[in-house]
Amino acid sequence: MTSLNLATLRERGEQFSEALARESYLAGAGLKEATDFAGLFARYPDLSSSEAVAAAQGRRALLEWAVDNRVGRATAALEDRLHAFEQAAVVRLPDGETIPFQRVAVLIANEPRRERRLALDLARRAVLEEPTAIKREKLGLERELLAPFGNGGGTVAARARLSGIALDGLGAACDAFLASTADLYRAVLDERVRRVLDLAPGEATRSDAAWLFREASYDDVFGAADLVPTARRQVGAMGLDVEAGGRIRFDTEDRERKRSRAFCAPVRVPHEVYLVIRPFGGYVDYRAFWHELGHALHFGNASALLPFEDRWLGDNSVTESYAMLFEHMLASRAWLAHYTALRGERLAAFTRDQAFNLLAIVRRYAAKLRYELAVHRLASFAGAPGLYVELLTAATGFRYHPQDALLDFDDAFYAARYLRAWQMEALLSDWLRERFDEDWFRNPRSGPALAALLERGQRDLADELTREVLGRPLAEGFTVLARRCESALA
Repeated sequence: MTSLNLATLRERGEQFSEALARESYLAGAGLKEATDFAGLFARYPDLSSSEAVAAAQGRRALLEWAVDNRVGRATAALEDRLHAFEQAAVVRLPDGETIPFQRVAVLIANEPRRERRLALDLARRAVLEEPTAIKREKLGLERELLAPFGNGGGTVAARARLSGIALDGLGAACDAFLASTADLYRAVLDERVRRVLDLAPGEATRSDAAWLFREASYDDVFGAADLVPTARRQVGAMGLDVEAGGRIRFDTEDRERKRSRAFCAPVRVPHEVYLVIRPFGGYVDYRAFWHELGHALHFGNASALLPFEDRWLGDNSVTESYAMLFEHMLASRAWLAHYTALRGERLAAFTRDQAFNLLAIVRRYAAKLRYELAVHRLASFAGAPGLYVELLTAATGFRYHPQDALLDFDDAFYAARYLRAWQMEALLSDWLRERFDEDWFRNPRSGPALAALLERGQRDLADELTREVLGRPLAEGFTVLARRCESALA
C-alpha cells in the first residue's frame, strides 16, 4: 500500500475520482451494462484507510471525502446490487404486461390516464422490497462508520462536522420556509389539482404530481431538435463557450441502455466533462438538460491550477446552484419570450405554473431534510415509513407511500446541498439582474462575470461565496425565493 502524505493523497485521489466518474458515465450513457464500484474501491484501498483520514486532517473537503471513501468502500457491493436491480427488474401489471423497472417513472410522468398511472405506481411499489433491504443495510453501515466522527452526536453531528453545514440550523430554516409559504402553496395547489387533474384536494398522489409537473401540454414549444442548438445560441450570447474550448463534450447518441434523463459526468476536471442527453423533447427534457448544462459549465471552467479537492470535492451546494441558475432560466418570462414561441396568455400561464412547480419542489426537499434528520436520530429505521408519509404528504399536498421511505433517502444529506443551492441561486440571480438587467442570460458582459465565479471551482462553501462575492448571507436566499414565487403567483 502506498504511503500517504498530502501530495500522494491528492494524486491518488484524482486518479480514483476519475475512475469512479468514468464508470458512472459509461453505465449511464449505455456504454457499459454493469458497474463495478466494488472493484474500483478494491484497487484504491489506501484511500479508505485510517492513514488517508489522518493525511486529510485540517482540510475540510479532503477529510469529508476520505471518510466518504470509507463508507463507499464498505457499501460499494451494495451499490452494485442496487444498480443491478434497476437494470434487471421488471414490474407486472394486472393484465400481465411487463415493463422494465427503469422505464416506469417515465411512463407514469407521461401517462394522462389516472387509472393507468395508479396501476403503474402500484406495480412499481410491489417490487421495492429487495432494493429497500439493500438500502437499509447501506444506511446501517454508514451509521456505524460515521459514529467516530460525531463526538457522540450520531450521523447528524458527524455529517455537520465533516461538511461544514449546520444541518440543524438549515432544518429550522426549512421549518420557517414551509410555514411562511403554506397558505400560498395550498391555495394554488387546490386550484391546480382541481383544474388539471380534476381531483379534490387531498386525493392526489405522488404519481399524479409526476404527471402534473410533466407540463405535457407545452411539448410543442420544446422540440427535441431545437434543444442543443438553443443552448449553443443562448450560452454564446452570454459570452461563454458552451463547450468550454472542447472540454465539455455532448453525448447525444441514442443507445438502448442510455439513461432517459440528461446528466453531467465530470470525468477529468476541467479537461473532460460529458453532458449526456437522450433528447425526447418536452419541457421536462429541456429543464433537465439546462440543469446539467450548469454543472458542465462549472466543471469545464474550473481553474486547472486549483488543487484536486477544490476542483472535484467541496460543497456541492455550489455546483448545484449553477445548475439551478441555468434550469431556472426556463421559467423566466424574458428567456421564454426570446427563445421559445410562447406568447400572451399561454406565456403567462406557463410562468405561473413554473413558479408553483418551484415552490413545490423546494417544499418537498425541505420536508425531506426534516425527515432525514429525524430518522437519523431514531434507534432503528423501523419508524421511517410513518415519518416519511406524514412529513412529505403534509409539505407537498400529494399522498406519499411508505414503500418509498428508504429509497427516497439521499446519501450524505444531499437534500441539504439542494436546499442551499436554491438559496444561493436566488441571491445569484438577483446579483446578475442588478448588474446586467432582466435579460442577463443573453448579455455578453454577464458571461465573463459568471466565468470568474465558475473558475473558483468547488473551493468555497456556499455561505462563504455568497458573503464574499454577493455581499449577502446565504440564509436570505429562502426569503428571496419565496418573494419570487409570491410575485409570480399573485
